[in-house]
Amino acid sequence: MSRKRKRHDPKPIWAIREDEVVNGETLQMHLNVRQQQQQQQHPQPQPQQSRPSPSPQPRHQPTPDAMRNGHARPNIPTASYAASSGELSGYERPISNDRRVYDEIPRKVCDFLWNNVIQNALVRKAISESPGTNVEVEARWGQILQRDSNNRATGMHQTECVVSSQYGELTKFESTMTMIQHRKMNKYLNEQVAQSQPDKNSDRAQINYKHTFDTDQFFELDQEGFMRLPPATREIIGQSKQRARIRVTHDSKTGEQRGAIIKQKLANLEISSPQTEWDYRIGVNLEIEFPGPLEGLKEVVETGKSPEAMKRHKDRVSYAFLDAYQIDLTQVAQGGHKNHELELEMNADVLLESGDKILAGQSSNFESLVNGMINNLRVLSREITPAGPSA
Repeated sequence: MSRKRKRHDPKPIWAIREDEVVNGETLQMHLNVRQQQQQQQHPQPQPQQSRPSPSPQPRHQPTPDAMRNGHARPNIPTASYAASSGELSGYERPISNDRRVYDEIPRKVCDFLWNNVIQNALVRKAISESPGTNVEVEARWGQILQRDSNNRATGMHQTECVVSSQYGELTKFESTMTMIQHRKMNKYLNEQVAQSQPDKNSDRAQINYKHTFDTDQFFELDQEGFMRLPPATREIIGQSKQRARIRVTHDSKTGEQRGAIIKQKLANLEISSPQTEWDYRIGVNLEIEFPGPLEGLKEVVETGKSPEAMKRHKDRVSYAFLDAYQIDLTQVAQGGHKNHELELEMNADVLLESGDKILAGQSSNFESLVNGMINNLRVLSREITPAGPSA
């Protein structure tokens, strides 16, 4: 079991400012030493050097405090890392006179994404090998359930906390909501769209709305199709215990094919939130565009089900903002059953660009980007939670 980092342990690289001196070294000095060590261990070129330039970051990005209670304050340009988290003043300033005090949960998520995305050499290589391969970072609202009782997992904690991975075999995550919750969330998000429009003289980031109807079918990835994938992608799929499937998506109205994707799970991190209706699961996946052809592939059909019952019909409303986040509210119909899901996807290009800036010794919005994701999880979860004390 890995040792829990104490408060006085060295800061992670992404949390060090450009001008900060830690253990007698600046960030650039630290990066130079690490680069020399990596070149000695891995003489091949760094994957990010061959990766296409990501889409530019938004000019204006709110500080974490700006998203409090779901109402954005005026967007403040985050020109430097030091400004991305805000500065404490007055009574909030601790005895140490620190300008900022980190929140442990976003920092844990930062560590999770840094290790599984930014510094995951195999994932970066897979991305660089194919323009149709992308990393996906998605956060789902749902509940952490005990496998033996199917009740929501509880413990000695009464407030939000990151769940240790050692409990993974005892729990499961169920991403669902009721029809009433779905309608309430749909109404709330539509209100946010209306309030963010330029004609409202709003000083908040505009939210773009999109409504789609899709149908998913799943096919087995056979050996021939597997060998058409790039080497690093094959290595990642080969390391997984799960059988890879190809998800083919069509527009439910026009029949037009939207894509053929292999979604490979890489890592999950779960956050328990006993004071609200929902817990959260943050997942890192690799989305691989299948090069085709699809003819001859075997459709996935589970025992006792027909091919038609295996199709997933998705009625989805998407809310995108800041060129960094997209919230999807989806009703999924499959085999006569309906499920309601809420998830947030982070723009992976913005995440990778922010991480690469840190590796290059430049100012970055990495921590602010992660804080924004956590704030959105909290705001929407609290919005759906009834008023009054929680059990």
